[in-house]
Amino acid sequence: MVGKLTPDNMLSASRTPALLGLSPHTTQNELLAEMVAHDLGHEPANKFYGNEATGWGDTLEPVILKEACRRLGIVEANIDVDEPFFHDSIHLAASLDGMGKGVHNQLTDASQGIYCPQGGPVEIAGKWGCLEAKLTSAAPEDQPPPWRGPVQLQAQMMVTGFEWGVVAVLYRGIELRLFVYQADPEMQKRIADAVNEFEARRVNGDKYPVVSSEDGNHAYSRVDDGAEPIDLGAMQGANQLVIALRDAKDKKAEAEAEINDAEAGLKELMGEHEEAFTTVGLTEYRVKWPMRRTRAQPEKVVPAKPETFKRQNTLTLKAIKSE
Repeated sequence: MVGKLTPDNMLSASRTPALLGLSPHTTQNELLAEMVAHDLGHEPANKFYGNEATGWGDTLEPVILKEACRRLGIVEANIDVDEPFFHDSIHLAASLDGMGKGVHNQLTDASQGIYCPQGGPVEIAGKWGCLEAKLTSAAPEDQPPPWRGPVQLQAQMMVTGFEWGVVAVLYRGIELRLFVYQADPEMQKRIADAVNEFEARRVNGDKYPVVSSEDGNHAYSRVDDGAEPIDLGAMQGANQLVIALRDAKDKKAEAEAEINDAEAGLKELMGEHEEAFTTVGLTEYRVKWPMRRTRAQPEKVVPAKPETFKRQNTLTLKAIKSE
């Protein structure tokens, strides 16, 4: 494992699932904000430094790749690639976990944990291909989701010019599955178009459509202090959104009040008992009201912190006058 080789301020193959809006971890606006921060010479707000899971992934990467080569019959391989690759016409880079030259064209062989999700055979004989290692706690799959290697692999093939690649996934530390792919022109065109659109938005300051409340915080993280209030009534669909927000907040307040009343009544009935039960219809319910232990801590002197600014996560809605 060499580590990250591609420039921080450049789209890389590993970021293409987020680029296409397919990542469960990073949105398009979050990715855009990260790159704009690099352009301005700032540290991205949500920079990821890794965790224990990624650490084990790095540690086991050579083991995963060596076994993948053995099962696929790859005898000529490099699992210590120390230079990045760059696409010759679009702003996209890639670093490879490994690369190998195939010997035999590949068909699905589930007994060896080998799968060809596009169908087979995949032509790998005499050709160099990309080797990508993954480690996950997910249950074994017959086909990994797009964000667990397949899209990244297509981007790697675009950048290197290789015609095939494998995503080697070690599931729960006990089962290795090898997903062999050939270059997919349709997906690669989709990636290329997305890269070009991203770079245009990066230059022009255009945001992607907001997909969640949290995503809105990434897209519009700052307030223009000189901007006048805007009239939402002039915007199509805005009033319906305000009404939906109002009604949802009202329902939430009502639900919280009902929860408070129900808990108060049950706590009075349970008294000093930690657990209670009852059967309603065919369903048995258990109610627990345990003690929570807080360990003693020494007195701490909180160090001084600089003033920071961050946009509020939720919207405040206030009725100025009655309807």
